[in-house]
Amino acid sequence: MMTMNKSAYLAWQAPKSREWHVVGLLSETDEGYLFAYTNGAKASEKFIPFSGMENMDSLYRSEELFPLFHNRLLSKKRPEYPKFIEWMGLIEGEVSPVSILGRSGAIRGTDKLQMFSRVEVQQDGSFEHIFFAHGLSYFNEMASERVSQLQVGERLFLCPDPQNEYDCNAVLMRADKPKEAVGYLPRFLAKDIVDLLKESPDNIQVFVESVSDEAPLNYRLQCRLVGCGGANEKTFMTGDEYRPIVVSKVTN
Repeated sequence: MMTMNKSAYLAWQAPKSREWHVVGLLSETDEGYLFAYTNGAKASEKFIPFSGMENMDSLYRSEELFPLFHNRLLSKKRPEYPKFIEWMGLIEGEVSPVSILGRSGAIRGTDKLQMFSRVEVQQDGSFEHIFFAHGLSYFNEMASERVSQLQVGERLFLCPDPQNEYDCNAVLMRADKPKEAVGYLPRFLAKDIVDLLKESPDNIQVFVESVSDEAPLNYRLQCRLVGCGGANEKTFMTGDEYRPIVVSKVTN
């Protein structure tokens, strides 16, 4: 029996509406890699299946990482690779391709794709997840300076932003003493966090994991989300768009 070791979702942005849809799930096992389209891939008529994986009703298996994902990894031969791994908060030699893709976002300027790791929820409902703050490029110089002043372990406070013109589920993060907005939760976390904040706001906390002033903005502020939603309460990424279309048919 195959053991699932790592997994990351793939999201795609529609060209006109600019809406993001979860379209696939990449998993790493002890026998290689699996890729399955999720129900989100059928949410937009504009979505086109990827080359070599045209059938959305198939589960794809490969001993090597699929080209679509391999081309999104920074080569280990690049001189900046060790610094990149450091920015990710990972340990060189102890990381997997899928963990790098999920942590980094695997963003390329040539398309509208982004990856993110699954939030693992324990049986008792507790969870812990590392992510990078989004939206830092939209904040002013004061906010940038406040990010530089943040200390590892410092708590950040979550503030839902329902009037955000781009995303009604947006969640702002702010520092305290002095108070200053320092970024947004990633969109893949925001909706579930908004729901959990309504149910049990005291059970969710965000802390500064690291600050890298020399890193690109999207890797500058790394945070740790911890909390507990309760064993029988709503958790993360359980919506229909996250569910694989099929898991039984395998295409080599």
